[in-house]
Amino acid sequence: MQFVLFYSDKRVREQLFAHVDGTRGVLLVTGVRHGAAMRSPEAREPFATLEFLHGRVLTQVLVADEGTPDGMWRDPLGDLGDKLHPDSKDDAYAVTTGYLLLVDGQPRQVVRKHGLPAEDLWFLEDALSRLEPRIPAPDPTRRPGKKRPEPAPRAPRRPASTGAPRESPDAGSPHDPEATPPRGTRVRSEEPSRRDAWEVLGLERGMSRDEARKAFRALIAGYHPDKVAHLAPEFRELAERRTREILEAWERVERELES
Repeated sequence: MQFVLFYSDKRVREQLFAHVDGTRGVLLVTGVRHGAAMRSPEAREPFATLEFLHGRVLTQVLVADEGTPDGMWRDPLGDLGDKLHPDSKDDAYAVTTGYLLLVDGQPRQVVRKHGLPAEDLWFLEDALSRLEPRIPAPDPTRRPGKKRPEPAPRAPRRPASTGAPRESPDAGSPHDPEATPPRGTRVRSEEPSRRDAWEVLGLERGMSRDEARKAFRALIAGYHPDKVAHLAPEFRELAERRTREILEAWERVERELES
């Protein structure tokens, strides 16, 4: 369930407090920028995906600052931070800058904003999975900023000695693939090319944004946790990995559609 409150509303502070005090279960509260040319806050990421995947167990309250004179003197999130943390200015300030997570009206954690929706989504799901068992933890290997360990270089296989002297490669030809690399160097494998985002989603270039979004939602619905819950763990892991791939591809496609 999602709610959007606007700074320009004179009752925004009271509405925000009412949601915090009256929502049972897990509640996410955060501030967003909003302008006339921007999509509605609830349609943006990571909020749209959180609602799609976890809307039955997660409530979101998005407090939108339109930057208008009507709301310039209001600071509903600052007021909420002061209410929740009267003895800690640092904790109160964190409420205004991050994603505040509450359970039954009690603050439990603030997740820092990382800038990219896909990164924010990973850290939000990681935190939410600890607060609500029905929200699965994200794939730890997909953690943003986590570098995968490079495999140790293998010594290349050498042909059996025949007693004959070995010929050196021709000048200008590629290095001998069987030669042992000098000490301290690594054998690097070629980086796999990044798959085209449109291809990942099965979309055709030239589609309208509404058509593309509809196709994206239909695709990702097939990997909803409820639909794969009966499968073996390895298949659930594959479904979660595929979900991440779809979300990252949609983020790239969406940027192209908006440019």
